Amino acid sequence: MISKDLKFGKKYLAITITVILLIIPIFFGIYIDFLVVREISLEVLLFLLIGFAFLFGLGKLMEFLMYSETSKELMKEHDVVKALLNGYDVKVLLVFFPLTMVMEELIFRYYLIGLFLYELNVGILLVTIISSVIFSLYHLHIWFRFKNFKILITYLITSFLLGIYNAFILLTLGIFACVIVHIVLVFILYYSLYKKLS
Repeated sequence: MISKDLKFGKKYLAITITVILLIIPIFFGIYIDFLVVREISLEVLLFLLIGFAFLFGLGKLMEFLMYSETSKELMKEHDVVKALLNGYDVKVLLVFFPLTMVMEELIFRYYLIGLFLYELNVGILLVTIISSVIFSLYHLHIWFRFKNFKILITYLITSFLLGIYNAFILLTLGIFACVIVHIVLVFILYYSLYKKLS
């Protein structure tokens, strides 16, 4: 039990330090145009709503089609689902879950898209696809945690599509909107899974 708590603590300490380190360059003006809303229009808001509904629906569909009883039992060990099931690890839900989403958005949207757009002069469509593929591949770590092909495929597909969605949000509404959408959407999907498991 102690080694598991120690591993858990190291994981979240690493996430916290990473987020702090990722925020520092922003104070020096790195890609600061991603901090502000660039375009707000009816089309952007419609895309935001339709994309959110699509990703939520896809998440529910994948949960229904891909998660067997074995997969669902394994997902009980996911930090967020476990915290919801146990009801006592509030710091996971209120601190570390959002910090993880902030870290992912800063790495895979803010810096990666900024690098490709501004330093390498890659077009927006290609940048969106590249960052989404890399974001999806980052979720290969799920395999090492759960060793379940259905869970892995679910994460790879949904993270790729979330990457495309949040790339558009970054380029129109900025990084803060990306973080909010990521936290809300993923939390709703985990909460939905928790409700089925409880």
